[in-house]
Amino acid sequence: MHDVIPRPLVNYVRAHPNATPDELMAFARQQDPQYAREFLNGAELLDVVRNRQIGVLENALDFVQLGVRHILSGPDHILFVLSLLLVYLGLREILKLTLTFTIAHSITLLLAGAGIIRLSPRITEPLIALSIVYVALATVFFAKSKFVGGERGKVASVFVFGLFHGLGFAGLLTEIQVPDDKFVSSLLSFNVGIELGQILIISAALPFIMYGANRRWYPTLIRASAVAIALLAFCWTVQRLFFTQG
Repeated sequence: MHDVIPRPLVNYVRAHPNATPDELMAFARQQDPQYAREFLNGAELLDVVRNRQIGVLENALDFVQLGVRHILSGPDHILFVLSLLLVYLGLREILKLTLTFTIAHSITLLLAGAGIIRLSPRITEPLIALSIVYVALATVFFAKSKFVGGERGKVASVFVFGLFHGLGFAGLLTEIQVPDDKFVSSLLSFNVGIELGQILIISAALPFIMYGANRRWYPTLIRASAVAIALLAFCWTVQRLFFTQG
């Protein structure tokens, strides 16, 4: 992951051209301990930050890995995908909903990554949390409602919320140094990583959901799960609206 350099490190080296390897390593540990652990010492880190030369394929693999890690480390994105699966209505609907989510977040991810659209995290992050509240409750308690839980209503809501999730994914790209000469391939690779992570989430959850779909205890379980997810996401919404700085 050497080409996916956190932006603060690049800015630090630009502002402190005479920084020693130990000083840069200390700064890296403070800013991003996980990234700092990838290097043997400060000299190696300094060399990577100052001399970022990497092939297109290796860069693409870096950003694919970054996309997978990003979605798997984001509980809000995971809960959004899982909320879509609580009521099992067949593989066709699951594919339609996940494809809709993919198209929606891909649009805003690419537009935001290219700098065409900008929206403050103070707006996008609460909306992402609120989308989980809506989808969890709509999937379980309004599944028979024509406008909320019906096929068209569900697809429309997933698409709209997916646009904001794409802006949330793009937020990470503002924190790292995306190579100018590989900008498009980096964005596309990052999006591929997001999709692979999404597939992993679905693949892990689907066997259990399919197993429980016809069990007597499953309706009670999914109602309790939907309420728990909605309450947690509502707490996130309030926290991001009123208690998050920036």
